[in-house]
Amino acid sequence: MPDGISHFSANNVPYFVTANEGDAREYNAYSDIKRMKDMKLDPTVFPDAATLKLETNLGRLNLITDMGDTDGDGDLDELVAFGARSFSIWNGNTGKIVYDSKNDVDKKTNDLGTYDDKRSDDKGSEPEAVVAIKMGSQNILFVGLERSDAFMTYDVTNPNSPQYLQTVKTGDAPEGILFIPAAKAPTKRSLLVVSSEGDGTIKIYQPDLK
Repeated sequence: MPDGISHFSANNVPYFVTANEGDAREYNAYSDIKRMKDMKLDPTVFPDAATLKLETNLGRLNLITDMGDTDGDGDLDELVAFGARSFSIWNGNTGKIVYDSKNDVDKKTNDLGTYDDKRSDDKGSEPEAVVAIKMGSQNILFVGLERSDAFMTYDVTNPNSPQYLQTVKTGDAPEGILFIPAAKAPTKRSLLVVSSEGDGTIKIYQPDLK
């Protein structure tokens, strides 16, 4: 359930990047989200269901309500949660994933003190936006993190093995990222514009590379 998508090319191969926020469907007439502690688990598959449902364990984890009942008997045989908490890189020709950041985003934001632990039961750092651009000979990826109030920077010149560069604090809840190349920027230096919905701020950053 990606919230953002971008693309770039490497060695004449197109690639797509997705920000895997994983959001629920919550409307007045329908919602597909419920806490694990409020769901019925299959006793054979989950003999320790009572322990799992404790709030100190997985009780507050949000689950998808219309998935996981594989045998149709009204209880969950599998737990399907929201939010992959990662970004993925896909081969544009084959549609196959060549890289997924897994828990790297949450781990790094936690190490830097920008992780919002209150979101551990939900979507973690909440990857919201991705922008892949060419800077010199490198492909650079910016990943906006709505709940960690930051963006992360990766070198994705090798799409199969991205290299982490840095994390930069932004305003509250960055929602959009716009890259302005040097040729179009008034400063004649590349600019990165980040808009944050939490505090309504727009901040402009100047990457080191032109």
